[in-house]
Amino acid sequence: MLLELSYCIGAPVITNSSTKIGSIDFPVFDGKQARLVGFQVVQTGIVKKFRGLLFDDIVEITRSDVQVATASSLQTNLKFLDEHFQEYGSVVGVTAKTESGKRLGKVLDVVIETGSGRITRFYLRNFLQERIIPVQFLVTITPREVIFKDVVSQPIFDRVAVAETA
Repeated sequence: MLLELSYCIGAPVITNSSTKIGSIDFPVFDGKQARLVGFQVVQTGIVKKFRGLLFDDIVEITRSDVQVATASSLQTNLKFLDEHFQEYGSVVGVTAKTESGKRLGKVLDVVIETGSGRITRFYLRNFLQERIIPVQFLVTITPREVIFKDVVSQPIFDRVAVAETA
């Protein structure tokens, strides 16, 4: 199933027994594989606690919640997720450019395949114009920008992208 990642932000994290154990704070990506590796989860109480949730520990992701098997799926050691976040950044909200440096706008959202965590599309916004760019045109992800192939800035790109992804 494909899912716009923006639906996950703030979504409850629940166990198989429907017990809420936290809420999704933000996603963490692996830019080399263009894949979601996990989420930072916030647990509220007297003091907020931040935990890590690896993608492999997720049973199901839907528009309304993220389901895990047990509360022990949340990790206290955030080193792995922190390293990925430092190397690749947040992806959503960063500048999108072509290889030659032409600004395409900002990444508004990404679409992931919920079974694998792979990014399938990027939603970009530049002023009042929005566009969708398939992951096949991705070159690299850095903490400050997402770089796409130069062809995405060509006027014919939107028709070519539809033919390639069909």
